[in-house]
Amino acid sequence: MKIKVIIFLIIFQFLTSCITKETKVSITQLEKIEKQLKSHDSLAQSSIMIVGTFHFNKTVLEEKHQKEIPKLIEAISKYNPTKIVLEWEPSLALKANEKYHSYVSNTFDISNLENEVYQLGFPLGKTMKHERLYFFDDQTEFSGSLSEFYSESEGFSFQSFNAYALQNDDGFYNQFEQQLTVVYNENLDVLSNQTLYNNIALRNSPTAQKTNRQRMHMYEIKIGIQKNWIGPDWLGRWYRRNIRMASNILKINEKGDRILVIVGDNHKWTLDMLFENIPDFELVSSWDYLKKNN
Repeated sequence: MKIKVIIFLIIFQFLTSCITKETKVSITQLEKIEKQLKSHDSLAQSSIMIVGTFHFNKTVLEEKHQKEIPKLIEAISKYNPTKIVLEWEPSLALKANEKYHSYVSNTFDISNLENEVYQLGFPLGKTMKHERLYFFDDQTEFSGSLSEFYSESEGFSFQSFNAYALQNDDGFYNQFEQQLTVVYNENLDVLSNQTLYNNIALRNSPTAQKTNRQRMHMYEIKIGIQKNWIGPDWLGRWYRRNIRMASNILKINEKGDRILVIVGDNHKWTLDMLFENIPDFELVSSWDYLKKNN
C-alpha cells in the first residue's frame, strides 16, 4: 500500500513539473513575441507635470501660510518648467498677463489676492523669469440630460440633481454614501492639520489621487441609468472638460517644453491619465518632487 502511495506521489510530482515547465515555456514564448509589438513612446517631445492643489481662500493670506509658499515654489521650480499653465480660461490670458507683467515689475500687489493663480502662478513665473503665463480651463456646457438641471441665471442646480437621485435611485446611488463621507472627512482632517506645503504635497500622493478617482466613480455615475442618464452624463462632462483642458495644452506645446500645470487636485488624476496616453508627452510625477523637499 505504501509503495503504491509513493509511486503515485512520484508520478504526480512528475506530471505537475511537466505542466509547470510547459506553462513557463508558453509564457516565455508569448513574452518574446510581445516584445516585437511597437508603441508610440518614441514620439514624446516634451514633459509635463501636474501639480494638484485646493482652491485657495483668504486663510492662505495668513502669515503662517505665506511662509510656506516660498518652500512650495522652491520644490516646484526644481522641475525647471519652460511653461506654467494655470486654471483659468485662455480668454483671460491677455488681462492676466498684463497683471503678471506689472507684478514682475513690482507695480501689482498680490498680498490681498487669495487665488492660487496669484499666490502660486505669479511668484513661480517670476522665479523662473518667464515672459508670460498660460491658461487652459474650459467651462464645458451642461448639455443633453444635464441641461434639464441648468439655467443661465443660476447655473447647474445640485439641489434638483440630488432630489432626482433621491426620488429615482435611493438605495442604489447612495449605497456607499456613508463610507464616502467618512473617508472624505477623515482625509480632510488629516490634510487640515498639516502645513500649507504638506497639505498640497499630500494631495499629490498616489493614495489621495486614488481616493479622488474612486469618489468620482462611486456616486453620481449611478443616477438615472437607463432613464435620463444624468449621473453618467455628469461624469461624462467631467471627462469632456478635462479632455478639452488637455487639448488646450497640446495647442501651446513646443518641442522640448517642460510644462508645469497648477490645477485643482481633483483634476490631477484625470489629466495624469490623459497625458500618460498622449504620446507627445512624458508624464512626470509631482509627488516625487514635492515629497523630497520635506
